[in-house]
Amino acid sequence: MTLISTTACMPDIDRNEGFPPPRVTAIAAGSPGGGLDLAARMTKDGLEAAGVESLMTIENMGGGGGNPARAAVLQRENDGTSVVFESNRVFLSHITGTTDMSLDDFTPIAQLTTDYEVWLARSDSEFDTPEKVLDSVKDDPKSVKFGIGTVPSDDQLNVLRPASEYGIDDLASLNLIAFSDGGDLNNELLGGRVDIASTGLSEAMELVESGDVEIIAVSAPKTLTDGPAEGAPTWHDLDMDITINHWRGVFGPAGMSEEAIRWWQASLKSSVESDEFKDQADALGIDPAYMPGDEWLDSVILPEKKESTEVLEKVGLAK
Repeated sequence: MTLISTTACMPDIDRNEGFPPPRVTAIAAGSPGGGLDLAARMTKDGLEAAGVESLMTIENMGGGGGNPARAAVLQRENDGTSVVFESNRVFLSHITGTTDMSLDDFTPIAQLTTDYEVWLARSDSEFDTPEKVLDSVKDDPKSVKFGIGTVPSDDQLNVLRPASEYGIDDLASLNLIAFSDGGDLNNELLGGRVDIASTGLSEAMELVESGDVEIIAVSAPKTLTDGPAEGAPTWHDLDMDITINHWRGVFGPAGMSEEAIRWWQASLKSSVESDEFKDQADALGIDPAYMPGDEWLDSVILPEKKESTEVLEKVGLAK
């Protein structure tokens, strides 16, 4: 687990003074350089650009499939000043049995961004198309080393779902290697310890721009016409009905006060709509996609939870 706290000229002030609070804490459920860390830092910069006066501290808690970060926010005083930046692991971890914490233990506050999943290969790799990868795995499930940022995650589903749709039955034998987060995964790909990295598009940007790796597949619904994944094959291009839209958002503990929820939603909306947030998102290939908690829960989280449960049950990973 990596724990890093960042502040910007933090005065020594009391954090329990109602709303708006003088200070808030954002726990990023990932290590520096990963997608959740980037989302938290973009939000912090957006808050400052939007003139939100509350000062945000970012604490990085990587590893453990996000479980340590989510546990940390539940262990703190439920005064509305501590939240966790997380992905769909908030329910995937419970489905796969890595934690007793479930979606019911948290308050969805707001979705911030969406991001597609990609397959990355080194520029000199023999696996330069998704068909070559899948054909090799179909012949021998152990023949390709897939690196994924964490388990459970969309990184994992972005391997399991295409493999299943391609007719690979022995999914349990796939050579999936999990790392603490996307930042560590990138280093493993460059070092040749994995053949294919399944990760978020935003986490792939720097590597793709360096020319060391290339995107060979993207989980978008149709071919992208700009950005680093421009022209990359989609799963739909391979006649698979698979779209994975990797979201990141903010959760508080269950029972969070309405006052706190309203403040966070207004502040986060201001951040996401700021030019600073939009510029950083554009540079990373992330889509700003603010959505308040109730709408997010009903239209995104619960339907995805149902679909993910069915997929994970099919491959024997649901507990």
